[in-house]
Amino acid sequence: MGYDLNKLYEGPRSERRNKRRKVNRILNILIVLVVVLIVFFGGKLIFGDKNVEETAVSEDSQPSSNEASKANDEEDSQKEEEPAVDETDKETESNSEKDVEQEETSPKPESDDEAVVTEGDSESNVVRTIENPAWQPIGTEQSEPHTVVYEEGSTDRNEIEKAVSYATALDRSDMVVWWLGRNGENSITATISSKSSKQVYRVYLDWVTNEGWRPVKIEELKENDSPTYKGNNSDDDESDENETEEDETE
Repeated sequence: MGYDLNKLYEGPRSERRNKRRKVNRILNILIVLVVVLIVFFGGKLIFGDKNVEETAVSEDSQPSSNEASKANDEEDSQKEEEPAVDETDKETESNSEKDVEQEETSPKPESDDEAVVTEGDSESNVVRTIENPAWQPIGTEQSEPHTVVYEEGSTDRNEIEKAVSYATALDRSDMVVWWLGRNGENSITATISSKSSKQVYRVYLDWVTNEGWRPVKIEELKENDSPTYKGNNSDDDESDENETEEDETE
């Protein structure tokens, strides 16, 4: 029996070829895996850094947005507070203007240096008489021709009381007006008393054209002799007498 040498050589060659093919396949697979892994991890690193940067930027932007919102809230609160401050300032200014106007319109008491004081008769109801040439008209809001008006709340009545307060240096809130009556065509008398001191005065006023009431004389009285005061006292006396008669009849 003989051997075929070609067949003997072909057997080992085919095995080698098969082994090379297997090795090449394994190498190719490994190369593909390595490339895939490189792409995967490389992409992860690249895109992961971008995500981190975006997260950091977003976190940085949040405080700034919060600060912006706080700033807007503060501006809104300031805008809301500003009108209130303006209104308060306006009210303060208007009140101060009113006070200034009242100070300007309200006459100040004159000095007593020029006042002439005359003691009254012991038998009369007048304790003393005071006349001061420094007294001035108090001013007026009324137009001419002037008409005397005694009604409470009227402009003329308010100016009369203001002139009496100016002459006597009594505050109007401390005055009780008992009687107002004419003393001539453009003159009146006012009987008033002080609530605090109970002192009674009779004040003489003259009307000065376009300038208002001017005090000319004050009489300090021992007792209130005004018809209104006497009328009130007489009514009280009558009621007391009636009560006494009723008690007697019982």
